[in-house]
Amino acid sequence: MLDGLPSRILLAATVNESGLVERLKDPKPLPQGIIDRAQAAITLHGNGKIIAAQVRASSGPLAMFDDAVVLFRATEEVETAAIGTLAICRTYDGEQMIVKIERARKTGEARVVTVTGKTKELTLQTAAPVLAIIP
Repeated sequence: MLDGLPSRILLAATVNESGLVERLKDPKPLPQGIIDRAQAAITLHGNGKIIAAQVRASSGPLAMFDDAVVLFRATEEVETAAIGTLAICRTYDGEQMIVKIERARKTGEARVVTVTGKTKELTLQTAAPVLAIIP
C-alpha cells in the first residue's frame, strides 16, 4: 500500500540484455520492499498507472543492472518529458525498448541511442520517461 492506497505497480515486463522490453504473460505484484523503495524514489500521484520491468541481463551493457526494476508510467503517446532522457519506447511494429531519446518530432519520428550505444532513427508510437531504477 502506498499512502493508504493499494499499490498500482505491477511487474509486467522484463528488459533483456539488448534493452528490448518484453511483456510478461501474467503481471505480478512487486515485493513490499521494492514498493517501499519506489515510494521513496517517485511520487505516485496522478492518473498514470506505474509499470515495472525487471532487467534480466547476465551479460552485455545492462549486466550491471541485472535484477533491477525499472519504473515507468503507462502511456498512449510520445511524452514530451521522455525527450532527452532514458525512456521506455514502443514502435509501430510493437517492439518495445529502453533507449535515450535524443530528439523526437510530433509525428513520432525520433533519433534514439540504444543500450549498445548505436544511434537509430525510429518512428515511435509511445515513449515514457523512466521514473526510477531500483537495484
